[in-house]
Amino acid sequence: MKKEGAYAVIFDMDGVIVDSEPVYRLWNQELYQQLDISVPEEIRAQLIGGSTKRKWQLIKEHCGLSQTVEDLVQYQYEHFRSKEFCFKDIQFSGVLPLTESLKSNGVSIALASSSDRERINRVVKDCGLQHVFDAVVSGEEFTDSKPHPEIFLHTAKMLGQAPAQCIVIEDSTNGLLAATRAGMLKVGVKHSSIPMDLSLADVTIDSLEQLSPTILGEMV
Repeated sequence: MKKEGAYAVIFDMDGVIVDSEPVYRLWNQELYQQLDISVPEEIRAQLIGGSTKRKWQLIKEHCGLSQTVEDLVQYQYEHFRSKEFCFKDIQFSGVLPLTESLKSNGVSIALASSSDRERINRVVKDCGLQHVFDAVVSGEEFTDSKPHPEIFLHTAKMLGQAPAQCIVIEDSTNGLLAATRAGMLKVGVKHSSIPMDLSLADVTIDSLEQLSPTILGEMV
């Protein structure tokens, strides 16, 4: 087994750090009602883990919306921004123990989310994670979002690790596919109410509390 600090861990945010997917489903349903559209479940499943831009490209194409993708993205930003909500209330309990344990064992950790930078900053601030991660990366800053591997490859470079030495913790099919394409190891986190195909994961867990630096080190 390699020494524990010889690898890096890259966390997704939504569904891994915070249990936000049910919240976003509710907020998105409000948007769909306002736009007078119906988004079938098979389309919604494709949206999880991808960027806001990719989401509205798919919805615009499926529903034949006349608005531009840029206008729809801005419409969502304004709607989500108007919500008085503290993400600390939906933070998973295993986040701080695991990240602190990894840090104390010399393991580099990063947050790589398809969410926009403003929402990432809001989650990080609400959850008191400002000084936890060695790098925080937003998928909105890249041309292609998950399932494209660009965000993970960029994050690995920031951490100074080869892709094969990186372990990605994800809850979505899109995220696991991106990590697979990046040549990284993968932990899939099951969601209690939203079924996702996690078959690409090397290890599947119900909670971050099932992980430790030793367990993750044995994957590499």
